Amino acid sequence: MQKKDLKYISSGKAKDIYENSRETLLFEFTDRVTAFDGKKKSEYQEKGEITCKIAEYWFKILESNGIPTHYIECPTSTSMIVKRLDIIPVEVIWRNYAAGSLLRRYEAGDIILPDGVKPKEGSPIPNGMIEFTTKFEVVDRPVDKDEILANNWLSEEEIKYITDLTKRINDIISQELVISDIILADFKVEYGRTSDGKIILADEVGTPDGCRFWIKDDFEKGIITSLDKDVFRKDTGDLSQSYRDLFNKIQNTNV
Repeated sequence: MQKKDLKYISSGKAKDIYENSRETLLFEFTDRVTAFDGKKKSEYQEKGEITCKIAEYWFKILESNGIPTHYIECPTSTSMIVKRLDIIPVEVIWRNYAAGSLLRRYEAGDIILPDGVKPKEGSPIPNGMIEFTTKFEVVDRPVDKDEILANNWLSEEEIKYITDLTKRINDIISQELVISDIILADFKVEYGRTSDGKIILADEVGTPDGCRFWIKDDFEKGIITSLDKDVFRKDTGDLSQSYRDLFNKIQNTNV
């Protein structure tokens, strides 16, 4: 498959998108990485290939567990064909531990942490929590249920459906990671509607671009060792190597 024969649609932070057919798109996973709303940028060799393989791995796991997704196939090591959807303009974040923007917003006085959650990185969130942000604004921002309803982005029933589906995704991935001794601290996902209005999982899932993965043995010693984009955000190592280590841990313990 030659991308030069396909119509270019757009580029995201880490993927280029092409029209593969009237019903499908082709995602090209690139070596690009950005952080802090695009203020920090770089490229890492093999990053695109590794994230594509990880996304494919999790799509297959989730579909085998009854989660509907837009994944179809990966014709090359860096590309993925997916169903074309009407993307819902709301990103969904599931948090099992306090980290990242949750703590920054707390420190700024913008939010109150759930009961029992300490204001430090790695504090567990009992039963987890869900948050929503905008999707197509220049800088994504948190939105509450009332704003989602007022903008007709989702109905009450759809919010509940997406909440339940996201919790199931968390439970499935977290359980799969137990054997790999990896903690899923948090993750974000997107959803879209099919031509008949069905809501299914979109974009990518389970990649270190959109999740926080911590090494369990280190965490139990009070040390947070990341195998995700925080390595780039915090300049704590080589991003490609961290992503490769994550993939190898998942692959080697789940064959």
